[in-house]
Amino acid sequence: MTEDDQAASVFGVFTTDAELRIKVWDNALVRFTGVAADEARGQKIQALFPEIVTRGLIEKLENVLSKGTVEVLAPAFHRYLIPCPPQQPSKRFQHMRQRTTIAPVIEDQKVAGLIVTIEDVTVRVETERELAELLKSSNPETRLRATQTLAEASEIDEERELVGVLGDADWRVRQAAVQGLAKRSAPEAIHALLDTMREDHRNLAVLNSALQVLTMVDVETFPTLVEFLHHSDADLRMQAALALGEQRETRAVPALLETLKDPNINVRYHVIEALGKIRDPIAVEPLAAIAESREFFLAFPAIDALRQIGERSVASRLSHLLADESLGEATAEALGELGDVTVVAPLVNQLNDSKTSALPIASALSSLYQRFDEEHREGDYIADLTRQSIQPSGVQHLLNELAEVDSANLRPLAIVIGWLRGPAVDQALVRLLAEPTVRTEVVEALTHHGEGVIQLLIDKLESDDIETQRAAISALGRLGYRRATGALTKVLKNSPRLRVEAANALAKIGDETALDALLNLIGDPEGATRQAVVGALNSIGSARMQERIRPLLKNEKPLVRESAARIAGYFGYADCADLLIDCCSDEDERVRKAAVEHLPFLEDDRIMEVLADKLSTDTPKVRAAAASALGQIQGVDNMLVNALNDNDPWVRYFAAHSLGRLESSSSVSALSRIATEDPLNHVRIAALEALGQIGGNEAVEAITSQLRSNDRDVSRVAEQALEQAKTATS
Repeated sequence: MTEDDQAASVFGVFTTDAELRIKVWDNALVRFTGVAADEARGQKIQALFPEIVTRGLIEKLENVLSKGTVEVLAPAFHRYLIPCPPQQPSKRFQHMRQRTTIAPVIEDQKVAGLIVTIEDVTVRVETERELAELLKSSNPETRLRATQTLAEASEIDEERELVGVLGDADWRVRQAAVQGLAKRSAPEAIHALLDTMREDHRNLAVLNSALQVLTMVDVETFPTLVEFLHHSDADLRMQAALALGEQRETRAVPALLETLKDPNINVRYHVIEALGKIRDPIAVEPLAAIAESREFFLAFPAIDALRQIGERSVASRLSHLLADESLGEATAEALGELGDVTVVAPLVNQLNDSKTSALPIASALSSLYQRFDEEHREGDYIADLTRQSIQPSGVQHLLNELAEVDSANLRPLAIVIGWLRGPAVDQALVRLLAEPTVRTEVVEALTHHGEGVIQLLIDKLESDDIETQRAAISALGRLGYRRATGALTKVLKNSPRLRVEAANALAKIGDETALDALLNLIGDPEGATRQAVVGALNSIGSARMQERIRPLLKNEKPLVRESAARIAGYFGYADCADLLIDCCSDEDERVRKAAVEHLPFLEDDRIMEVLADKLSTDTPKVRAAAASALGQIQGVDNMLVNALNDNDPWVRYFAAHSLGRLESSSSVSALSRIATEDPLNHVRIAALEALGQIGGNEAVEAITSQLRSNDRDVSRVAEQALEQAKTATS
């Protein structure tokens, strides 16, 4: 921050400890008060400014310390916390007017001090005072401009000035005042608004603005609004119902239910909406009766209100409304949220009737599926019931609508069509792979469609859209049919950008005819491709693999040797043991690392000696690999304890991890030292996790010492490790 920025700042900040001794005193406060930072630090704030005590403001600070709440000192009431002159000369004020926010500083779930923000609002308050004088002008334009300026202010300290013009002779002034008050919630302003509603409720602009205020505040307005429900004017009754609904006022339900008999249909409409927002089940019976009346203007909001209330027992009463041309869509939406298995057949019957829009029915069925899957793990039952009830006309109805809706509405149609079977359905689903909005759902659906979609998916491998190709490859892999192997190996050879996906799909299919194509890529320069190819070869596990891998361990290309070492080690090929051990001394670090990582899978007496040598003599990456590998071998505790002193943090990390895996009780002392003293938190975390796995009183003591660590990650892991250690100890 430059000196000019500091000079322009109207915010000052200081912090204290739990004894109110100042810890931080920023440059703005130095400028405000003339007290230097070095002079302020270490002093109690009340000693530095005794007026804080004499004016009773010390209680505000102590209240935040004791309760952990936030206190705001408004300039209209408290004027200022710290006495100091205004930054700019003021005609009205000797002391700077301040808006002060006092908040707790939390450490280890305890209040450890305060952070206090002081905003200089002198200029703003002075401007408000000037505007307040203009509100009394005899010129309505002057009063209007002053009111609008106050109303548009992001913050004002004298809401009473706006309240005072609610009765202004000029309606524009009144309206501007109410709109300004809608941004605020001072109790005195709210009560004035209620009076205005009663006396001037026919001014709809004022009335609506007043209601917006009422919906935002936590002031007791309930009795007045209920009184308004019985007012002779229908507009006021309607707006009162609206306000009660917006406030989610449960106490209002009996009065609102009585108002369902109101002679004015608009009042009844807003009462129904209010009951939906309040969501009290007591309203279900009368709302269901209104829905069954089929009087559209009231039945429509009644159905929506029932949906919002969420009482599922009413679903059976709504099902017969599906066939109503004007209420069917709203009913379908409600049944999707409220219905059980009994509503599937009525919903599907509407699909079989081509007069009904398919989208709301599909949305309801997909909602039912999702709810049953989340609540009972029985989503497939909804799909089964749909298949049992749907007729060819219903299937065609869905397919026709699929061609008409936009991308945003495709999802429910794609989900329901995915439950169905048949050539037309298969073709439609495969076409939908080109739609990003439903690609995930379509791939999931296609995995249940069997061999009939294989050729359709293979054809999509020629698509110009790479994402469509990826989706088709994924679906082919999940289907797992060997018919797709040839097409996928072609992708593997010819499409570098899709090799990872093709290799993953071939891994799931497990067809060893892909062996040659995969082996040709184990030295691919892309690490992700090599990893996917090695994973696929390991998954296929061909009996011919050992004879093919052996010569590759001596290949001239390091990347080939690295991948071959991973495969030979993964399967523990006995015939490859000598070559794999030779790879541990390979000139290429990556090859050595891969071989060392996989040595424990061999049954060979030389493993311990090789790993011990690599742990002490090789590069950091290989030493770390050796430390990790030793975690799978018993009787190596001393080697790993020594590795805790390695200069490389990742060697120490994996050594700690391995000792935990081995549950090495002899290493607790060394791990305790690492958990406390290591300079890097990821190493300390590994040591704490290891101590948690080992358990015992010494481990518990070491873990407990880190519960209050300044590093949040370390303290969080310590909590988890402590629980694990206690379990292991008991």
